[in-house]
Amino acid sequence: MRRASEPGAVYLAAGTNLLDLMKGGITGPSRLVDITIFRTSIASSICRMAAFGSERFVRNADLAHDRTFARRFPAVAEALLSGASAQLRNAATVGGNLLQRTRCAYFYDVASACNKRTRASGCDALAAATGFNAIMGWSESCIATHPSDFCVPLVALDAVVELEGKTERREIPLEVFHRLPGDTPDRETC
Repeated sequence: MRRASEPGAVYLAAGTNLLDLMKGGITGPSRLVDITIFRTSIASSICRMAAFGSERFVRNADLAHDRTFARRFPAVAEALLSGASAQLRNAATVGGNLLQRTRCAYFYDVASACNKRTRASGCDALAAATGFNAIMGWSESCIATHPSDFCVPLVALDAVVELEGKTERREIPLEVFHRLPGDTPDRETC
C-alpha cells in the first residue's frame, strides 16, 4: 500500500467510473493500485455487510440480491438495482459506488470550464438550463450532483463509512463524508 501514497497514484477495484474518466482525458493517474485483494464492508446503524469471500469486494448486484440484506434494507437494495445497467451492477463495487466523482455533463466535456476538474477555472453549468444539476447543496463554484442512487437511502439510514489508515480506524457519517462544493469543489470527500 506504500505505492498508493505516491503522488498521482489511485486505487482501482472494478474501475467502472475510473476507466471512463481516464478515457475522457479527465484524469491520468501515474499508477493504478489494485485493491481487489482486500476485504471491504458496509456499515449502518443496524447492519454490517462484509465481502462475499475474502478475495473480492462487495459487488452492487451481489449486495442487492442478497435475500437477508434486501429484506432488512429494501430501499438500499432497490437503489442498487436502479443504478446503471446489469453489466455495470455486476462489475461495480459498493465502495466504488460510494466514491464516484460528483459530476455533471460539463465535467466530462474538457472544453468546458469546470472547477471540479481544474480549481478556479469556472463552472459553465451554472449558466446552463438543464434538469440535471443540484437544487440544494450547490455553490457559486459548482452545481453538480453526486450520481449515486445508493447513497440516498444510506444517508436516510444514518450509514457510517469506516476508514482504516496506517495507525487508526475511524468512522464518519456518510452525510459528512461527501463534502458540499463550497469554494473547493475538487475536494469531494472529507
